[in-house]
Amino acid sequence: MSSKIPDDLIYAAFFFVDIVGLSNPILSTETQKTKIKILNETIQVCKTFFEGPKNNILILPTGDGMLIGFKSGLEEPLKLAIEFHEKLSKYNKEATSVEKIETRIGCHIGHVFVVNDVFGNVNVWGPGAILARRIMDMGDANHILLSDELVNDLVELSKDYEKILHPLQNFGIKHGDNLLVYSAFGEGFGNSVTPKEKIKIKPKLLDAEKNANCEKMVFNIILKDQTDLVRFERYYYFSNTSSEPIYEIVAGIVTNSEEEFQMHSLKIFDERNKELEISEILASTPYSKKIVIKLTKPVFNGDSGRLLKMVYDGKLTKNNFENFFLIDTCNFEINLIHFSNNTLNPKLYYIDNENGSKNTIDQPSKTTKGMFTTISWVKTQGINIKDMIRLEW
Repeated sequence: MSSKIPDDLIYAAFFFVDIVGLSNPILSTETQKTKIKILNETIQVCKTFFEGPKNNILILPTGDGMLIGFKSGLEEPLKLAIEFHEKLSKYNKEATSVEKIETRIGCHIGHVFVVNDVFGNVNVWGPGAILARRIMDMGDANHILLSDELVNDLVELSKDYEKILHPLQNFGIKHGDNLLVYSAFGEGFGNSVTPKEKIKIKPKLLDAEKNANCEKMVFNIILKDQTDLVRFERYYYFSNTSSEPIYEIVAGIVTNSEEEFQMHSLKIFDERNKELEISEILASTPYSKKIVIKLTKPVFNGDSGRLLKMVYDGKLTKNNFENFFLIDTCNFEINLIHFSNNTLNPKLYYIDNENGSKNTIDQPSKTTKGMFTTISWVKTQGINIKDMIRLEW
């Protein structure tokens, strides 16, 4: 059996674009043709496209858009998407509402076969192109969406990409599979709003979320220096209330600061300090994250001492911290840790979702160890789902 790679199999980075709403019946045929013409001309004048070696690029027109495959170089699809958005934005500023063009873009990396169609023209078929199309289809107007595989490769090339690549969630695709999708956006390109594509959560994840019982939460907020950079530590002590073992845990974080943290800074550890894998992202917005964490060993009914430790560095735009509880918990503790030479007079408020009351949690304890002082609050009466705490200093 030969292990020779077929000559017609290539590995490439793909850019898939189409025009949103081109089939709208209110558009005349001439308007539709003009939009396709403008799309093609805008791609042609992008440096990423016209400066690349022609033998490095595969082009497949799709009627209302096109697939472009770059046979060498990982960065070209994203670079082309950003450049294309910037040029298209200039066109749209001068165009009428009917003439304006909105597109969606999907980027992926993978294998395809290069084949000839019935007319002898070069065509491509394979998972690289198919997934680029599916990723594009998940987007709304002006979205630039990328696969997890391509993003991982880009971040290895440069950490600067982390500033513009934002994880969305695992979207359900065909055959029961799901795909983690990132959105690229920044000044002059992309769409920061989450696509309207509906999330599909597996039934077993719903069971895992329902069967996990949170026994205690501990938050450490560590003011690292004189800047607004903060280290956050969240400890979740949990158990299993069902007869079935739990292999994955669904965890969520809801904050009040868009600047607080990015997903790439989040690290998760178990009670043995072993780092855990995020197997799926169910939702990711600037203010909230919902993830699935794969455990190194299952949690059985009666197990004790099981723990998740979530650690991340972030920024606070103001001197306050809020947490919205996504699960009932029996006990809660929060620790504000700061340099001892700082004079702080923090206050902790508990906001009851049911009646809307806002009450101060009094009598914090204070301890000093070395250069740091820790101010602690403990609440043992239990916290209800959708309640909130707010720490101000």
